[in-house]
Amino acid sequence: MLQKKHLAKMLLLSSLWVTGSVFAQTFYYYHPQNLAELSSTAEEFLTERTKDIIGRTEVTVYSPDPRIRVPACENLIPYMPQGSKAWGNTTVGIRCDAPEPWLIMLKANVRIYTSHLAASKALPAGHVISASDLTLLTSDITVKRPGLLTEKEHAVGRIVARAIKPGHAIWPEQLRSVKAIQPGQVVRIVGRGNGFVVSGEGQAITGAEAGQVTRVKLANGSMIRGIARSDGVIEVNF
Repeated sequence: MLQKKHLAKMLLLSSLWVTGSVFAQTFYYYHPQNLAELSSTAEEFLTERTKDIIGRTEVTVYSPDPRIRVPACENLIPYMPQGSKAWGNTTVGIRCDAPEPWLIMLKANVRIYTSHLAASKALPAGHVISASDLTLLTSDITVKRPGLLTEKEHAVGRIVARAIKPGHAIWPEQLRSVKAIQPGQVVRIVGRGNGFVVSGEGQAITGAEAGQVTRVKLANGSMIRGIARSDGVIEVNF
């Protein structure tokens, strides 16, 4: 009888040891990932991606769903999903390869505060911009459409194409260059060919900005096309 009790006790202890071992291994293998680490990894990743952008950058990563349960990862791999960018409202992927593969997407927002040109007063259409017409404002450019002018030299001397209100940002399409050539202007023509250069005078038929093609009427009545230069010369290549 004692032998039977001893055998039953041994079997029970053996069973508890095996069960406890399996439970310990399972608990270790499925030790949950620290979700705060996902957010910090994504934030570091976006900060690195935007470090060369001029201006002050603010990165916000929204906390993952607290109900998420995935095994702790040996090496978190952040990346930008296709179509995402480190700008404005965006998404960062966090991938794990071991000990068990999984993938989690985190929502984030990147704000970039930088200086840009704005009108210091009302600028009517046709107005030629001077330095006193401009001021610099700092704002989050991620909520504005691309192309904001950032340097005064980008605008000074150009003509306002559409009226700009005081304090409003300035985009390139709101300005146009002063025409290098005016319609009817007497211009100097410089023709260049293979090994020769000729010059003469003509009358511009159409106005043009520097670098644009314009038509010129010669003294004999013939028409030619050339490229307007900023100094008012029409350059023709033969």
